Amino acid sequence: MLVSPTVPLSRASCANRQNRKGGRRLQCGLDAEGAARSEDSDCSSELRGFRGDAVKDLMLRFLGEKAAAKRQVLTASSVEQSFVGLKQLISCKNWRAAVDLCGRLLTAHGQGYGKSGLPTSHTADSLQLWFVRLALLVKLGLFQNAEMEFEPFGNLDQPDLYYEYYPHVYPGRRGSMVPFSMRILHAELQQYLGNPQESLDRLHRVKAVCSKILANLEQGLAEDGTTSSIAQENRQASVQLWRSRLGRVTCSMANCLLLMKDYVLAVDAYRAVVQFHPEQEPQVLSCIGRIFLQQIGDIKAAEKYFQDVEKVTQKLDGLQGKTMVLMNRSFLHLGQNNFAEAHRFFTEILRVDPSNAVANNNAAVCLLYLGRLKDSLRQLEAMAQRDPRQHLHESVLFNLTTMYELESSRSLQKKQALLEAVASTESDCYNTHCLKLA
Repeated sequence: MLVSPTVPLSRASCANRQNRKGGRRLQCGLDAEGAARSEDSDCSSELRGFRGDAVKDLMLRFLGEKAAAKRQVLTASSVEQSFVGLKQLISCKNWRAAVDLCGRLLTAHGQGYGKSGLPTSHTADSLQLWFVRLALLVKLGLFQNAEMEFEPFGNLDQPDLYYEYYPHVYPGRRGSMVPFSMRILHAELQQYLGNPQESLDRLHRVKAVCSKILANLEQGLAEDGTTSSIAQENRQASVQLWRSRLGRVTCSMANCLLLMKDYVLAVDAYRAVVQFHPEQEPQVLSCIGRIFLQQIGDIKAAEKYFQDVEKVTQKLDGLQGKTMVLMNRSFLHLGQNNFAEAHRFFTEILRVDPSNAVANNNAAVCLLYLGRLKDSLRQLEAMAQRDPRQHLHESVLFNLTTMYELESSRSLQKKQALLEAVASTESDCYNTHCLKLA
């Protein structure tokens, strides 16, 4: 059950509730960036509070008030009212509390709660806070709320979003105060609202700007195309930064194309990412292979890409390359419904990396499809009990509760025991749908 947001403010819409309805389907995998306004204008966006704890609500419903009272999570009020407190909330995944704290900190900047319709000035810090808040809303799946709060910023290019607009605060500084990641988020948001083509168009515009800036730098000019006497070391750092940003935009475009099921262009875009991030070639090739395997159903093409990964990873030392190769082989056998061989490779991964939750989860799924329900249950339960803080993944618990339903008429009691385990370790943003108690 999703908790309805409280502290209503201005025009913000209600939370976007998406009740996930699923039958006994197992989840394979765990996936382990205008004109100038006058001083009398309304420059502030509008905020809504997003407090609540879905885990505690379920405890009240199924375990009673006494058990629910033991549930302790950090709130916006229990941490330092600063960026330090915000980092603390985010690090322990209390994202709803972090959203609330962002609102309080923005209020201290003259924006936020109760400030709609009042004049305001932006700063680099206030825009960073806006980005964090908007990114958290997207992480929470509150896409419509994020869109509403983005709306006053327009296309993120109004004059009051530039350093030059505040010469008394930032003397001599030039350029946009908007974090680059906020521009990417603004572009990507539309695909989550059902408008992937708009996302793609926005990403193309960001890519064009990145390409132009990179071209200016490579021609010996400043980023904005003016003559510059920048030191060579600083120029190389700028070139590296903008190449990295161009790679990031390209990756976002590939993800959007994948969502649109334009697999040919998506694969081309993913391959283009490698030229900007050559160190990521094995991961990108693995990603493309899984697109062919899981989305297109072309096992031969997938196998070819996985073989390319094995050639590239021969140059790598350590655990990561070996795990990647074994994982690809496992998924290739899963795609062929060869559960025995898939299980063998997942087990081999666990020998070299016992804490690998993806391999553990999928090995249990393979056991289930091999008709070994008891063994499958034991594997998932052992993983969850061994290190609850690390292994109570939503995919793991979804599979576990599904197996409880298959195994026993006492599944409700077992689900409630899982709820107690979740309550002692998980944050305020935990997706309780995986417990299948609603």
